[in-house]
Amino acid sequence: MANSLRDIFHKKLIPVTFERTVGLFGATTIGVGALMGAGVYVLIGLAAGVAGPSVWISYILCGGLAFLTTLLFAEMAKLVPISGGGYAYAYQSLGSLGGFVTGWFLALGSIFACSLYAIGFAEYFTALFGYQVPAFGVKATAGGLVLLSSYLNAKGTEGADRIQNLLTWGNLAILIILLLGAALFLQPELAVPTFQTGYSGTFSAIGIIYISFFGYQLIANNADEIRDPTVTIPKAMKLSMGIAFIFYLLVAVVSIMVVPWQELAKSSAPLADVATAVFGGFGWLLISLGGILAAAGALNSTLLSQGRQIYAMGRDRFVPDLLGKVHEGAKTPRAAILAGGILILVFLLLFDLAFIAKAANFCLLVSLLPVSLALRQIYRTQPERRPKALWKRILPELTFIANLGLLFTLDWLSLFFGLQLTLIGAGVYFFYARKRVFRQETGFQLTLADEGRRIHLRSTERILMPVANPNTQQSIFELCHALLATKGGEIIALHVVNTPEQVDFRTALSESDQSLELLERTALWPTAKGVKVKPVIRASHKLGMGIVHAAEEENCDITVMGYAGKSAKPATLNLLEQVLNKAPTDFIFFRLQGSGTAFQPKRIAVSLGSRLNLNLMVRLAGALATQFGGTVTFLNILPKDFTAAQQAESGKIFIEAIQRHSARALYNTQVMASDNPIDTLVEKSGEFDILIVGTTKVGFLQRMVVGNFTTQLTERAHCSVAIVRVKPIARRVSI
Repeated sequence: MANSLRDIFHKKLIPVTFERTVGLFGATTIGVGALMGAGVYVLIGLAAGVAGPSVWISYILCGGLAFLTTLLFAEMAKLVPISGGGYAYAYQSLGSLGGFVTGWFLALGSIFACSLYAIGFAEYFTALFGYQVPAFGVKATAGGLVLLSSYLNAKGTEGADRIQNLLTWGNLAILIILLLGAALFLQPELAVPTFQTGYSGTFSAIGIIYISFFGYQLIANNADEIRDPTVTIPKAMKLSMGIAFIFYLLVAVVSIMVVPWQELAKSSAPLADVATAVFGGFGWLLISLGGILAAAGALNSTLLSQGRQIYAMGRDRFVPDLLGKVHEGAKTPRAAILAGGILILVFLLLFDLAFIAKAANFCLLVSLLPVSLALRQIYRTQPERRPKALWKRILPELTFIANLGLLFTLDWLSLFFGLQLTLIGAGVYFFYARKRVFRQETGFQLTLADEGRRIHLRSTERILMPVANPNTQQSIFELCHALLATKGGEIIALHVVNTPEQVDFRTALSESDQSLELLERTALWPTAKGVKVKPVIRASHKLGMGIVHAAEEENCDITVMGYAGKSAKPATLNLLEQVLNKAPTDFIFFRLQGSGTAFQPKRIAVSLGSRLNLNLMVRLAGALATQFGGTVTFLNILPKDFTAAQQAESGKIFIEAIQRHSARALYNTQVMASDNPIDTLVEKSGEFDILIVGTTKVGFLQRMVVGNFTTQLTERAHCSVAIVRVKPIARRVSI
């Protein structure tokens, strides 16, 4: 274990990263592939049903608004060239809440978009068979494509870029053939009068087709894999949006001039109708092939980029840690990609095409709003980065207003569903992600154990054992081990490296050889069957909060710490007080009497007092007695002139202690009468190896000079002392 511990440490300290292999053409292909998806093949019919012949104007308006946001993202890509796209931009500038809002809706929007692309693929693929396939068959086909694409992207198959090139540019080649052929069959009279469904129809269609202009943002999700990202990403975004806009506009114009818009509105494969009108039976086959290439390319491109964004959120701990890992062999965020694929399958089964398109639009539009605020924040706080051109300076405000306006073009059902997603996201952030992100921002933690591929569901008790003093380390370990020896559990051996504010956490850990020695020693000590030791090292700007955050991260039940008493420095006392007040665990503070002797207590005394700590006190006493073959003595002190009520209460506490004493160890009880209980217990402590006492005081360490009962007893006792405090239930729930 000792040798492998260092190997694991050095392996985990250097994170697995992506390789920068994507150039301008590859980045543009990602954007075009996501933009030129099933939207142009499927949504043109839905949009024509709402806008009528003016659908081409809807595309112009939507494209213009979308291009503003393209410029916004291109600007942000220059300023924040890291993986994660809009999520990373918002997180860097607005903090965790802004980052989560963007990431939450961007991830959901991408998942809905992938569902749309999968359905588009299935519609055109099943059409090749020449007969009507039931809805279940269409969704099963879509699900099969999702599974295949998820598997290939997660595996990191060689040549995946060539496949994406074929899908993306093959689709555009087919559209070019369609446009050239349709130019000979145009009927301009079909496009007049232009506003047959009214101006409101023209604007309402924007809410349907906006998802068609989503995709350029995904380029930034792959920033860690793109060469020279500050230059390449902005260029690729503008190029991909320009290409997509030209094709969308031409396809919209041609469609309404070849096939009446009423027929387009009724069709599930409107471009197939256009191609059939132009090329006959060959046109139907041609456009079906185009639809298949477009949908598969968009799904593959979006799924790939969405996985990178979920990975970024996992890396920053908004979502489970597993999703923030890069697979060492494949160099892909395998878990994030597969998780996204599973969610796509769920959405496919639950929702129909029209609703998926509207839900995707809502999520994607909301995700853009914090990005506008993020750029505005950068311009406000860093004036030197503000551009000279006026239109660039007001770009954040323009995009915010434009996207907010587009958001309210959606129908009430989409907005209501969006509100539900917002409430779910709020619950995830405030009750799960916020504290995890805060712990990530204020510290960095490594588990020095090979956890393998299995996901372990916690079912045993965990005890946190901070290690810092080699003189008391083994004694504290023996105490922790005794508590777990009977039923099993896990000892979290923690060392916290104090890190100055100006020092990077990984750098601080790289210079922590002494910390590794402490953890190696702990890992080598023998344990009973069912008891495991998990070495953990954490860098933190504050030692106390490092322990608190480790207790939260590891979901510990008890924290066992050494206590030096009055000889401790004020900083140490403050640290212990901070841990006691903020960590969501029960506590045992242990003061060893005679550090040069082995800790093997056989005479164990429990000073009975408050019932609050009784269960843990009795359990600790029984565990030590069982581990070392000792006996337990339950002590209680009454005043010399005790009343019958006091005597009866003393008897009840004895009975409760005996009832809770389930260990296979002998016990006895002692009642003493004294008006000076501290002196009596101090004198009595000479007969024992360890005295276990409870405390209900929160500030007992800092108030020792005032004469607190527990701290005075700890200082004066002639044996080792364990101070027990059970954390109030209200504090546990609040964590």
